[in-house]
Amino acid sequence: MHTRQEWYSMLLAAGCLALVSGCGAETVPEAAPLPLASQAQGELGYDPGAGWNLAWQDDFTGTSLNGANWTVLTSNHDPVTNNCNFGTGELEFPRAQNVTVGGGKLVITAERTNDAPYDSRCAGYGPRSFYSGRLHTKGKVERRYGKLAASIKIPSGYGMWPAFWTLGGNISTVGWPRSGEIDILEWHSNEPSWMKSAAHYFANGADQHWGTGASGGYNLADGFHVYEVEWTANKMVFKLDNQIRGTADFNHNEPAFQQNHYIILNLALGGNWYGNPPASAIALASGERKTMEVEWVRWYAAGSTPPPSSLTNASFESGMTGWATWSPNGTEAADFSETYNGGHSGSYHLTHWNNGSPFEVWTYQVASGLPSGNYKVRAWVRKGGTFDFARLQAKTCGGCAPVYTTLGNYGAWTLVETPAISVTGGTLELGFHTKASVGNSANFVHMDDVELIRL
Repeated sequence: MHTRQEWYSMLLAAGCLALVSGCGAETVPEAAPLPLASQAQGELGYDPGAGWNLAWQDDFTGTSLNGANWTVLTSNHDPVTNNCNFGTGELEFPRAQNVTVGGGKLVITAERTNDAPYDSRCAGYGPRSFYSGRLHTKGKVERRYGKLAASIKIPSGYGMWPAFWTLGGNISTVGWPRSGEIDILEWHSNEPSWMKSAAHYFANGADQHWGTGASGGYNLADGFHVYEVEWTANKMVFKLDNQIRGTADFNHNEPAFQQNHYIILNLALGGNWYGNPPASAIALASGERKTMEVEWVRWYAAGSTPPPSSLTNASFESGMTGWATWSPNGTEAADFSETYNGGHSGSYHLTHWNNGSPFEVWTYQVASGLPSGNYKVRAWVRKGGTFDFARLQAKTCGGCAPVYTTLGNYGAWTLVETPAISVTGGTLELGFHTKASVGNSANFVHMDDVELIRL
């Protein structure tokens, strides 16, 4: 949503191709929203449907944000994307005070201010006219594929631009839109019943922008609704309240959508999607507060988990029991179970590391007696340094070609998975294969909580 430069003036027009209502110029505020008290409701029930396994969630319990999941922005300069006003000319200045947790909800609050806040890195853009909130999971929760859903209540009013979206984890190195972007929910006040969705990427030598939407036939700002995307290697399906799809199918094969993405939640005001209105036109009076509320965010993975007995010592709490190690150069000692820096769960995890010496190790387990079918291997990983390769992989015999996922560098525990592999002979050899031909004590891989998933 908020790293592109000028394309949003085109998205309203592009959205008209998918939407049945008009996309005319907008210059005046709409009617005042219903009082917040009249919008109260209980938490929405949600069933992801058969074939989905909950991989991560935040239900916003307690009285503070879970810092292991989220980072809150405290400026209109984004250090991840290195831009001001988020590339879209928004009028808000995010700050921590406007992101709170209470009553089982995350609350992002927007309010008009006369403080004229600005960041010196963005001095050329002038001060901001509003405070609001923006938070993301970069470096903490990054995943690829699955069903990403959230229960959200958005505020009414001209200039409100609430969003639930993702960016590719490599945006700091490749920039936007080469990183890829998936907009699950965006809302515009001239079509209050519409959930707007989009995908942005680079292909055929140019920036590409695809947009769609789904109308529920009711004002989305009247209460909580579930917004979601089902994301596979070649398709995205956007849904509103788990059933309304409209024309929201996006077929793709771009590299930007074959990598981990991180989540962003924010409440923007004004900006180029609204035609860059002045702050005076935004429907948020002095002393008034408008909120974007989130009951939960959940990321599901396709498939179901076989009985725990299918893997032995999957979290390495019993040392290396159940696991074997192969090395072509006598460096088996580079893999071991340890407690250093803590496990993803429990105390122990598997580490591949050697103090400044080259190494190559393949730590694996053979699962046997498996019913014929397609499987994936999932595991939680932290990694740093430079490797010839580092993989989570699976193969149906010792000499067979593996399927694998190349591990990126992750500062926090990150869930990764292999591509699907067909098992017909009942056995699968699975684990971690890493090689560092140049000795460097900064080269490490921590691995934990391995799962074998039958699709």
